[in-house]
Amino acid sequence: MGIGRFLKNCRWFLLALAGILMWGFLIFTGISLVMEARAEEGDGAMPEEEYYDSLELLALCVEAEAGNQSIEGKRMAADVILNRVDSPDWPDTIEGVIADPYEFASFWNGAIDSTEPSEETFRAVLLELESRSYPGLYYFTANGYPEYGTPWKKVGDHYFSGK
Repeated sequence: MGIGRFLKNCRWFLLALAGILMWGFLIFTGISLVMEARAEEGDGAMPEEEYYDSLELLALCVEAEAGNQSIEGKRMAADVILNRVDSPDWPDTIEGVIADPYEFASFWNGAIDSTEPSEETFRAVLLELESRSYPGLYYFTANGYPEYGTPWKKVGDHYFSGK
């Protein structure tokens, strides 16, 4: 009789445990389905840490590429990257645009790794994130206008071009 009661109690315990696990599974599955649905809707949401990492990379690249330029030149360099992110002709992330082969020398030669963005560079990036000043810029070089794109304007040491 003692063993029968023990088994009966274990059965109830196991049923309760199974119920708890089932509810946990259903809740987890529901959360996963909601997250997948949001991702399919393309709400553009990015995890906060990833968002700030991409902004830091943008500031690093602007500093490495245009750190010796005026705030206008830094804003224009930031816009080249941001405009490419928004264009279907380039990758759709800041990281993708900056790491695109042969596009930003500071990324490929490692200069970006030893750069510390100035306060002015952060300000230039934030200003362009708030309101894009140069939506038609896609290229800049320090060696004259590139062979591609439509030459637009020289600012400081850089030559900027549109598509």
